Amino acid sequence: MNKLNTLFAQLLASAALVMTMITPSLAAEGDVVLNKIIAIVNDGVVLASEVNAETAYLKLQAKGNGQSLPADDVFEKRVIERLIDNEVQRQHAAKLGISVDPGSVNRAIEQIAGNNNMDTTQLRQSMKTEGIDYNRFRINVEQELLFGRLLQRDVQSRIKVSGQEIDDFIDANNSEDNKSYQIQHILLAVPPTANATEFDKTKAKADAILVKLREGADFSQTAIASSDGARALEGGDLGWRSLQEMPDFLAAAVVNMNKGDISDPLRSANGLHIVRLKDIRSGSQAEQAETLVRHIYLANSQDGNNPEAKMQSIRQRLVNGESFAAVAEEVSEDPNSAKKGGELPWFVAGQMPSEIESTANALEKGQLSRVFKTQFGWHVLEVLDRRTSTIDDDVIRQQAESVIRRQKTEQETERWIRQLRDESFIEMRV
Repeated sequence: MNKLNTLFAQLLASAALVMTMITPSLAAEGDVVLNKIIAIVNDGVVLASEVNAETAYLKLQAKGNGQSLPADDVFEKRVIERLIDNEVQRQHAAKLGISVDPGSVNRAIEQIAGNNNMDTTQLRQSMKTEGIDYNRFRINVEQELLFGRLLQRDVQSRIKVSGQEIDDFIDANNSEDNKSYQIQHILLAVPPTANATEFDKTKAKADAILVKLREGADFSQTAIASSDGARALEGGDLGWRSLQEMPDFLAAAVVNMNKGDISDPLRSANGLHIVRLKDIRSGSQAEQAETLVRHIYLANSQDGNNPEAKMQSIRQRLVNGESFAAVAEEVSEDPNSAKKGGELPWFVAGQMPSEIESTANALEKGQLSRVFKTQFGWHVLEVLDRRTSTIDDDVIRQQAESVIRRQKTEQETERWIRQLRDESFIEMRV
């Protein structure tokens, strides 16, 4: 701890004391609640108001995604850690002269809205009806952009991918038994400088977590509560990966696991890992399945109306034989597809909200779905067609390079985040 940081901590404490002293009567009556400091981070702070706003925002986001959360006190601790990381990264960016202008944030939000077949006004209204703080959403978008620019400078710019690595990746993925694995992940970080006692302590923690998981504890909640990984607050979900997209230590474990299995603690340079194999699917690197659907969409409502009941009524009209295209044009609140009879563009896995993709995957061609909900509102859809398209060699090589680069970046990012934390002065006030 350097003297400058210690002095600053003292000054902040004094400032907080002065604020308390100059408002004694108001504070005594409970009319004013001071925005207390939760953590000091170098020359910045994390405030209680930030923690409360971020906690509320992430809880609503998790609810919309159907994600379970741990107890409030455990979740709040994870939110505080996230905000500390954000503050460390913000200060690091400021020292490097890296910033994000409002125009970049606006363009990112426009892209998010477009990906969900909305304009920004509709996205904002949808968030309002869900009770999601738009300003907090905007802050998170800005932080993600800043994080991306820092990664580009400090991590990605140093990542190299050779032609031989690309060739090896493509050869491995062209095997007949090529599979993808959906993985959940918990990381317990162990610094490279850790001694045997520190490692044994982390190993004991990993073993205790593993016992709870195998006794039936929810993996997502446990990841949120315990993981040091970058995707802890997303329940440790790493998405779909081929074996070639995983670090060697992880691939060696996953290939021998069955759906639903939970691994023993796995050692890497970053620490100890526990993974759960959520699902397995087969596929070809040179081909991709595409789906064409049409849907009807109703936004969530806060005016007393019941959009789910209304959508059930709309679905019944379709069951009774009314034209899907005509009904979509009449009632759908998706402005981009309503004029096209509800038809969405052809899509491949990962391009649509997960609820739309999973619903479409479960239907036969021409079959009408049940009424279902996404974080944006209520839907009913019909699968119009399916096809398999071939990917040319140049695209395959580009995709292979992208996957290898992402894999290397993820491993380096964990170390980079930990290094920034280790080089920072952090004092908890709670």
